[in-house]
Amino acid sequence: MARASKQAGARELTWSAWPARERPLGAVVLIAAAIVLGVLVEQGTGDAVLGVAAPLFILLSVSSWLLPTGYRLTAEALEVRSLGVARVRPWKEMRRMTVDGTGIFLSPFEDRHWLDAYRGVRVLFGGNRDQVVAFVEARLGEARAEG
Repeated sequence: MARASKQAGARELTWSAWPARERPLGAVVLIAAAIVLGVLVEQGTGDAVLGVAAPLFILLSVSSWLLPTGYRLTAEALEVRSLGVARVRPWKEMRRMTVDGTGIFLSPFEDRHWLDAYRGVRVLFGGNRDQVVAFVEARLGEARAEG
């Protein structure tokens, strides 16, 4: 759940989202499928290294779903922390938001762009949809007014 706090006069929203915890059966099926993939790759190629590498690459690519992701929204920027790596983006870079059932996609482009997947940021609600949407709308409004 989100925590709102006052720090240096600026409001802050902090929470984490862990989709695999919300859908444990899906996580078990995904991990089992990765293990089966590893066995099949090892048997098909005869290479044990590939048999280990293939499922690891798959699991790494879906790590944001399997592992918890931390979010921190401040007056200046948004921070997404996953696998020990923090990605910080200032609000002034964001031009568009798209809200769906599980989160918000923030893009630095005014309109849909082929680079959205590479330059945009996905923020999962983690059970606090209204707070997150209100916070992001307010920050994007301020960023547009400033720039």
